[in-house]
Amino acid sequence: MTGKNRRGGLATAAVAAILVAAGGVAIGVGVTRPGPPPQPAEVVASATASPTPSESAASDSDGPPVPAGTTPPAQAQPAAPAQAQPASLTLPESLPTRLTVPSIGVDTDLMQLGKNPDGTVEVPPLGVDSPAGWYRNSPTPGELGPSVLLGHVDAAAGPSVFYRLGELTAGAEVTVTREDGTTAVFAVDRTERYPKADFPTLEVYGNTDDSQLRLITCGGAFDRSIGHYVDNIVVYATLVSSRPA
Repeated sequence: MTGKNRRGGLATAAVAAILVAAGGVAIGVGVTRPGPPPQPAEVVASATASPTPSESAASDSDGPPVPAGTTPPAQAQPAAPAQAQPASLTLPESLPTRLTVPSIGVDTDLMQLGKNPDGTVEVPPLGVDSPAGWYRNSPTPGELGPSVLLGHVDAAAGPSVFYRLGELTAGAEVTVTREDGTTAVFAVDRTERYPKADFPTLEVYGNTDDSQLRLITCGGAFDRSIGHYVDNIVVYATLVSSRPA
């Protein structure tokens, strides 16, 4: 599948199938941990929340249930970015292999994530040593559009790869090593926390006019009655340069 096809499919297919009931992402389970994961200061109530999700759910033997996801309206368009990126900053398609976020100590291989038979998107294995994963129906990092990476916040044994994601602030560097020998360098624009009922599907997955990156994990309080965190943390970042790996 080419990057162009992936990008177009985000606006028309079940692109938010990783979303759990009420639109959020189930990628963390808080059982025991040294303390609550860092959180952005405020919870954002999104005006572009996802549509009403399906009631069905698939069981995940290593973590909480992963209910079926939602589908953005076929013709819906995301808000335009504040400033269009120069064409020279858009990279050709190349599979991502490694993610580093120096300011929060992230240095992880990237696995590929597809969809489960029920239409939900796969998540990485649950565990403290689990890598982050690239959702392969999104553009590759550096291509035109929003490339989506997911990671767990924690597991029964302790913090996971995206435990400190909520600490990221504007300007922080995020790099993705690619199979073609290049490293895509992104700068964080902002970090937001959303109630899962108000997950901004179109803002996260909708087409963009430049090369974007999304890092997603769970956040907020952990509701033991349902086995999920109540919020999602989303980091928005923009491609600013590239260099040899």
